[in-house]
Amino acid sequence: MKIAFTILVVLAISNASMMSKYPLQYGGKRSIMNIMVEVENKIKTHSPLDSIKGVLNSFKSAVAQEQNGHDDVYNAQKAECDSEITYRRAEVEDANGTLKIANGILKTATILLKKTQATLGETENILNTVSQHVGLINDARKEDTQSYNRGAVTFNDAINAIDDSIDLATALAKGEASLVQVADMTTKLMKSAIATKMNKVFMQAIGALAQITQEEDSTGAAERLVQLLQTLRSTVEEAWASYTAENTNALGLFSQQKDLYLASQVRLDDAKTHLSSKAENLQGTISTQTAVAQAATNKRQRNQTLWDDAADLCHSFDVEYETVTAGRRQELVLVNELERLAERRAAEQQ
Repeated sequence: MKIAFTILVVLAISNASMMSKYPLQYGGKRSIMNIMVEVENKIKTHSPLDSIKGVLNSFKSAVAQEQNGHDDVYNAQKAECDSEITYRRAEVEDANGTLKIANGILKTATILLKKTQATLGETENILNTVSQHVGLINDARKEDTQSYNRGAVTFNDAINAIDDSIDLATALAKGEASLVQVADMTTKLMKSAIATKMNKVFMQAIGALAQITQEEDSTGAAERLVQLLQTLRSTVEEAWASYTAENTNALGLFSQQKDLYLASQVRLDDAKTHLSSKAENLQGTISTQTAVAQAATNKRQRNQTLWDDAADLCHSFDVEYETVTAGRRQELVLVNELERLAERRAAEQQ
């Protein structure tokens, strides 16, 4: 009996060591060692078995009541833990979903921005080229207009010279013109022939005018000269009309070409405006989604940390519960063993 009780003492000390390793707030007024001492004294003094069992049952009841209270606390803690972990997991998953969407939009917007900027650059280059062409067309038309005006003056001067020659020829037929006048008019006609580049057309009239003073029939020669000059005038007028028509056609072609370039310029300006607006919107999207992605990353990190902390805390609750519950089971094992010893001692004493 002494040996059996010694073994119980060793087990009790071992259980007390476990309880000290994991400090508990349960059973602060309960001591298995005190119970063992009390039971041993009752056995020595031959106290009734019911008295001993009353002490042991009271201890068992206290252990059971304490375990029930601990179960309630643990279940509440576990429910809180499960709720917190579920919430944090959902927050992390939500952040991951938001981050995935934001990164997808960012990737697409970045690619579109690069393409838009490249297209915008090409559009600006083409627009500059078109603007240069419009400037060249304006310069060419200005030069052609000046050339036409100079040609108009030349043809007008030639017709005036021909008209003066007709008047001179009429005066010659009447004997009212001098050789000096003939020489001057010949010079004017030669200048007009060179200016209009119609030398061959002018040569016959110029030759007739130069030889008119050598003709015996000056009146008849003067009349033939008038006819030659009138024919020359008609030819020069036709050349001027043709020159004017060519200039008008050229002006139409210039205007048509300029209109085409101006229409292209308008379209390119519109495209540039549209592309600039698109690039600006894409940059805004990138800025917004970058902020969204950063916020989602922060949310994920924060909730992951809280999730890990909750998991660690809940694990500590599990360890505490299992440790304390194991200690109480060990207490009940010792109490049951004390009860068997008491029953055996009571049987021996009868």
